[in-house]
Amino acid sequence: MNFLKHPFTCLLLITLTLSITPTYADPKPTTNDLVRTTCKQTADPTICETALRADPRSSKADTQGLILIMIDTVKTRFTDSLRYVEGMAQRTHDPAMTKALKECIHLYQLVLNTNVALAVTAVNEGDPKFGEQAMTDSGNEAEACRSAFPEGKVPGPMTGRTSELHGVSNVAASMIKILE
Repeated sequence: MNFLKHPFTCLLLITLTLSITPTYADPKPTTNDLVRTTCKQTADPTICETALRADPRSSKADTQGLILIMIDTVKTRFTDSLRYVEGMAQRTHDPAMTKALKECIHLYQLVLNTNVALAVTAVNEGDPKFGEQAMTDSGNEAEACRSAFPEGKVPGPMTGRTSELHGVSNVAASMIKILE
């Protein structure tokens, strides 16, 4: 039988041959995903992966680079929260709220001016224990801010912000611990 005279038969044979020929493409690449591997070792892998994958620098970073990106995430989140709290402080006329907001401003500035710089230096100079402690302290400062408000007067958004700040700080601390 001459297959070229029967195009339908020829097409059918080609289709069948292709459908039963094994493919060697792996649907799940086995490349080492450093972000996932690193984040699995942290206090909250979900926060870790979300933050790192949002930053394009992480695709080419080594472990130390990923840690520095996470510290930068801590810095960004505290900076945003500082601006938010400063705005609230300008709008409130309640003395107890003003006092609490000023305490938050002080604590957030402490994180930004001291803890972040200490963590970066510790990671870059190979002394991770101090960096880990600085990031743990940052999470504690976020909690101290929330605690500064009188009972029942914590602004709704502050609870979410505190949780976010505490989360990224703890992830950064647990990432730095990997270097120990």
